[in-house]
Amino acid sequence: MTAHRLKILPLLLCMCCICCSCTSVREGRLVIEVADSLRVNEGVTCDDSLALANAYTTFGHWRLIYPDDYARSCYYYGRMLRNRNDQVAAMQAFIRGKRAPYVQRFIPLPHFTDYHILGRIYSNMGTMCHYIENFSLAYEMYDASATCFQNAHDTTAYYYALNAMAFELAEQNLHDETLSLLYKIEQECSNPHVITKTWETKALLYKNIELYDSTIYCVRQLQSKANRDPAGYVMIAQSFWHLQQYDSAVYYANCLMKHPYAADKDKYNMLYILAYSDSSAGMKEVLVRTEERSDIDRYNIDPITQLHTQAVDILLQDLDRNIPRHYIILFVVGLCLIGVVSIYSIHIIKKRHFLSQRAIENERIKVEMNLSAQRQALYEETIHEKEIQADLQHINEVLRQENEEIKLQYSAHREQFLQEIEANCEAIRHSHDWKKEVHWKNFEEMCEFTNRHFFMLANKLKATGKLDEKEIRLCFLILLDMHKNKEQANLLYYGQTGIGTYKYRLSRKFNLYSKDLRKFVLEMAVSGTH
Repeated sequence: MTAHRLKILPLLLCMCCICCSCTSVREGRLVIEVADSLRVNEGVTCDDSLALANAYTTFGHWRLIYPDDYARSCYYYGRMLRNRNDQVAAMQAFIRGKRAPYVQRFIPLPHFTDYHILGRIYSNMGTMCHYIENFSLAYEMYDASATCFQNAHDTTAYYYALNAMAFELAEQNLHDETLSLLYKIEQECSNPHVITKTWETKALLYKNIELYDSTIYCVRQLQSKANRDPAGYVMIAQSFWHLQQYDSAVYYANCLMKHPYAADKDKYNMLYILAYSDSSAGMKEVLVRTEERSDIDRYNIDPITQLHTQAVDILLQDLDRNIPRHYIILFVVGLCLIGVVSIYSIHIIKKRHFLSQRAIENERIKVEMNLSAQRQALYEETIHEKEIQADLQHINEVLRQENEEIKLQYSAHREQFLQEIEANCEAIRHSHDWKKEVHWKNFEEMCEFTNRHFFMLANKLKATGKLDEKEIRLCFLILLDMHKNKEQANLLYYGQTGIGTYKYRLSRKFNLYSKDLRKFVLEMAVSGTH
């Protein structure tokens, strides 16, 4: 049981942590929703510092999972700090919000989408840079803000950012660039509030290039749109002063002095106009004190400006630590090339694998077809061989039967011939002609007359070329087997001892024993009948 408890305890702790984190995330989203509603509906900033700090901290822990909420918490927390003049902490919050779309400085998060809040963060940083007259850095921040608003498809905020960029260019006396940007805004934008703000930028531009009539015209166009910005009073008062229209200059100077949001620096400038127009001792005394205060302020920076300067220094340090943009572009292009090459390589490998598999399959099909054809040919050849063997067996059987019939017929004929020859021999032996003295001529005639087989035997013995006439006569006498050696010798005119010699020689010529001579001659007589 103890071991199971030790296993369950970490799981319970993890579940508790997850539940607490989910609760904190829900509370942070509620705070951000309240801040959104205040900004959209009432145009004010949420001032609940504790709730915003908690949301800012919570989403800081979960920034990789909720980058949009983290960017919004950074923006509202920074705006709240700016309202409380804590510019350094506000800049730090804005910088962290600026990093929300990235895992690291150059690795983007694909699921970040809230570019509208990111554009507002850059816009606030641009405002802080403008406050300490770092116009080039302010231009960069407004440029980044315009890009974010364009990605968020917020055209009104985009053109506001373009106007702010033009204003910073006018502060830097870049007249052509300013006019080009203002012309683009006027051609593309139809929002009247944005067009109204462009008049302020034009007024500043014409004032810097000392076109005071155009400055006055632009300020009056701006004021005709119910815009009572103190900067407009300063520019129109100074323009009338340079045009030596002192009454109008004093009028607008007094308007500025009565403006509730007028800056001290602008009031100091207007005091000069009021002092030169009023020669009273009291006004001169105010002018002297103002000059003394101006000298003091020239060497002693006010705390708010000092805080803005520190905040901008923090921003510059963060920008110096950033990887240059062209390195990021090269890195992204490299990743894209690697991705494209990888995808193309995978495609080629798959294609080659598919082609090899198809080639193997085609080869397998060809082999199977060849094997099938070979099997079919072998099967047909086997069947043909079987048919041939069956035909051969049939033919052999027929031939065997015919041979047996021929042999039977031959045997029957041979027996018949033997019987006939024996009968003829018996007839000749008992013939009256053999009992009287005969000569070989009479013997041939009688053989021819008696039986044709004897005549054929005589011709056959002559054809061998081995026997003479006496030996042929001896063969016939042996076949007849009717006389003894003495009688045969008398018929052939041999001596009694010579007949045995002749029989021996005759058997040697035919490679036979003497006792087999009659059988041999009889076989020749039978074979000679065919």
